[in-house]
Amino acid sequence: MSMKILWLANIPCGAAEKLSPSIVIGGWLKSLEEELVENDHINLSVAFYYRKHIEAFRLKKTTYYPVYRKGNGSKFGRLMNRMLPKKHADNSEVKEILKIVKEVKPDVIHVHGTEDNLGLIQKYTSIPVVVSIQGLLSPCSEKFFSGIPKLTAFINEGIRPKLLFSSSVSSYKKIKRNAKREQEILKISKNIIGRTDWDRRITRVLAPESKYFTGNEILRLPFYKMGWEKTKFGNIIQIVSTSTGGIYKGLETIVKTAQILKAYHTISFKWVIIGQNESGTLARLVKRWLKCDYKSLDIQFAGLKKEQELTDILINSDIYCQVSHIENSPNSLCEAMLVGMPVVASFAGGTDSMIKNKKEGIIVQDGDPYSYAGAIAEMANNFSMAKKMAKNARIHAKERHDKNKIVNSLINIYNSVTIKS
Repeated sequence: MSMKILWLANIPCGAAEKLSPSIVIGGWLKSLEEELVENDHINLSVAFYYRKHIEAFRLKKTTYYPVYRKGNGSKFGRLMNRMLPKKHADNSEVKEILKIVKEVKPDVIHVHGTEDNLGLIQKYTSIPVVVSIQGLLSPCSEKFFSGIPKLTAFINEGIRPKLLFSSSVSSYKKIKRNAKREQEILKISKNIIGRTDWDRRITRVLAPESKYFTGNEILRLPFYKMGWEKTKFGNIIQIVSTSTGGIYKGLETIVKTAQILKAYHTISFKWVIIGQNESGTLARLVKRWLKCDYKSLDIQFAGLKKEQELTDILINSDIYCQVSHIENSPNSLCEAMLVGMPVVASFAGGTDSMIKNKKEGIIVQDGDPYSYAGAIAEMANNFSMAKKMAKNARIHAKERHDKNKIVNSLINIYNSVTIKS
């Protein structure tokens, strides 16, 4: 007997293949979807917000329900959405989701993430709902200006982000607003899926009536296929970091660490940053603040990369460095571990659940560039140690991200909440 599952997601998942084929989007949810629908007993539908009116459609083995989100289809509309709080839109948007629930008649509703309003569906249905934790806004807001002070950001961002309401201060205000809604969602949640000690502990406070399940992520295919196979480090160590433009993602830590490595002639290196451009708001902010020259620091911005391009960069680099001030289980760290490369990571949020310090990599305090510089040098000067930790990391990551185990675990969770209700 088949089980009907309705996903509510912040991204189109597998529908991106049709709607945005040229854009780097999909990630681990798309990977999980592809494996889940291979089970003959699963009938999957996915609802997500979209910038245009599009009728429901079926692609491969999934039925997709794009839900029109007013204003996202134009620059002016997106500007208005940033300017004006959207609390008034929550009820109307969730009611549109409720129409899909009534049409699909799922056995289980799976909400991916608490950052948007999708979890409010629990107020309007008796169908079992499970909520997956991605990030958690309340603790993230506490660390938002951890690396770059608020006033510093305001002074150095320039006028354009302020006029467009895309400045760090505007983003912070939005996160604080959405954190209140997230707390409302978690308070009524009965079933939580997480994967770190960090999200488990926080949801025991914010979602005290919920049952906690552990569910890991299926990563993108190339990271399973490719492996880091270096036999020695070269004269120039290539460090790589994957980071979005979020102010709490630690770009200033990369710059300060590079400055220390240069000042003390510790090692020769090149630092590649994937996911950002030098012309981006954050890169320009940090450059003005720290009065740095990226080229002289041997820092290169690679921009967005597709998964195969990203994998190629990782396996040809020497050390992966994760520098965020707050994370739950960063996919970029998991991907570096899965290809089996040496890793230096920040002790932030749930990262200590992802990687074992001194066994699978080196964990240092977030925002401490001297410790980062020392950890990078420690690895660069001891290849055998770095190789051993990288090998251990890959073994751990392969077990954690085993596709069959993850799908079976998720189906067991669905069965559990269905039986319970």
